[in-house]
Amino acid sequence: MQNIFKNKFFALAVVATFLVTCIMTIAQIPSAKSKMQDIPVAIVNEDKEELGKNVTTQILNNKTKAEHADRPIFKWHLYNSETSANKDLGFNGNYATVVIPKDFSSKITNINNDGAQANIKIIVNQARNNTLSASISQILTGMANKISSTIGSTMLAKLGETPLPANKVAVIANPITVEVSKTHATTNLESATSVFFQPIWLTSVATTMLIYLGTKSFKPRNKKEVIWHKTLTMAVIATLSIAIGFITRWYASQFLGYHFDDSVTLSLFLALSSFAFIMLFSGFIAWLGVGGIAIFVLLLFFGLPLLVMAPEMLPTFYQDWILPWLPMRFLYEGIRELLYYNGNLINQNSLSLVVIACLGSVLFFLESFSNRHKQSFK
Repeated sequence: MQNIFKNKFFALAVVATFLVTCIMTIAQIPSAKSKMQDIPVAIVNEDKEELGKNVTTQILNNKTKAEHADRPIFKWHLYNSETSANKDLGFNGNYATVVIPKDFSSKITNINNDGAQANIKIIVNQARNNTLSASISQILTGMANKISSTIGSTMLAKLGETPLPANKVAVIANPITVEVSKTHATTNLESATSVFFQPIWLTSVATTMLIYLGTKSFKPRNKKEVIWHKTLTMAVIATLSIAIGFITRWYASQFLGYHFDDSVTLSLFLALSSFAFIMLFSGFIAWLGVGGIAIFVLLLFFGLPLLVMAPEMLPTFYQDWILPWLPMRFLYEGIRELLYYNGNLINQNSLSLVVIACLGSVLFFLESFSNRHKQSFK
């Protein structure tokens, strides 16, 4: 029995029991503390009559808060035209646009005569965040229906005892219809962004480990050989990265049934992402040894919950200090831009991945001048 307690693996198991459960619990904080607040939404009032202005004011003054949130759900942005508002329904732009048409007041005024309901349009930027866009659509629709009910009640009260057909009463009681449409629809690619993330990240981790272990037997005779060996290793990494990018995209098409309009561009972006990650991992592992890779394995568990959620739903600390520094964010966001917003290969996310690759390469080559290699020099 004493031998069991003296065994180092038994001690490590005890430490792991507390440490791993603690780490996995902490990783869930963003999901557990999520709340909708300050979500940017556009509003356009094309109706210059008093009723249109009043409805716009009601919407802008809406201060509805999500449970436990300290700020309103929506952060409203007023636009002069639907065209200008739609320009901001792009990548990382507004989540939705509410449009009050120019004939809104006239239709409300004449509803007693012609029975034609007024209309409020809601355009949802689905690819901004597929899950959140559905919630936003429901909340905005409910808000419009509530305004419709209020206006209808007022109109019926003014009519007093005036006899009306039952169907006309129903129309007047709900004088507004809500038309919901989607832009940048995800169609059948809702989960494509997440599908690519784990294969690219974990394959990059595994490739880095295998390359590192494969080069440990190398015994350079001088610094020149160290640098030359690292240059060849970098070339191998570049080749493997291209293979990873194209193969991962092909697997997604063959096994998951995804169809991509520009599969070559997507494959090249995945290859760039893999190269950037492998170089970053290689730079750290060159200095820290095998233990350095544990940082990036843990980063997977901490990073994934943050990436699948809309930034506006995260606690402020995670928005400001964690999310901007996650290297995998550029893979996740870059895929979203390519798939749903017709993005080009050269974009802000791909440039950020180039910076990550350069940073990893610098760390990787600087290790050539460390004391670790001197013992093999002749």
